[in-house]
Amino acid sequence: MQPFAPRPIAFLGFLEHGGWRLKHYSIVFGGATLDQAAFAAGHPMVLGALPQPAVTPERDGVGFLISHQARSLSYAVLCWWDRENELPIRVFVRQHDGSPWRPARGSESVCVWDLQVICFERDAYVHTVMARGGGGAEAYLARRRDAA
Repeated sequence: MQPFAPRPIAFLGFLEHGGWRLKHYSIVFGGATLDQAAFAAGHPMVLGALPQPAVTPERDGVGFLISHQARSLSYAVLCWWDRENELPIRVFVRQHDGSPWRPARGSESVCVWDLQVICFERDAYVHTVMARGGGGAEAYLARRRDAA
């Protein structure tokens, strides 16, 4: 087992797809530069997993995407808020050898670094969308994890 070491987390901006508004984060192992083109190649598959319509009485069409370039694989972690207080999560994986993106299988899942972002986003959602007078979806989108 490798000992834990922090990985930089960066806010990359917003992605819009089919009425959805997603905060976009990166996590990169070992001081490398994020291979944005490789992640963008997976966006049709990843963003295609979002349900339609984006906005319903039970969801505001907001969520987040983590582009995690890990030591041996790259992970795209798609999360959206639904059913008022639930966070569906879909994980997609790509080998660093240039093979295509695919849905995660078996025990492939989020990791401790992804959980840092998920934890922040949970708190942001609770304090904005779920809190009385919290400002709703716009206030949620305005909150972001800016640095590692």
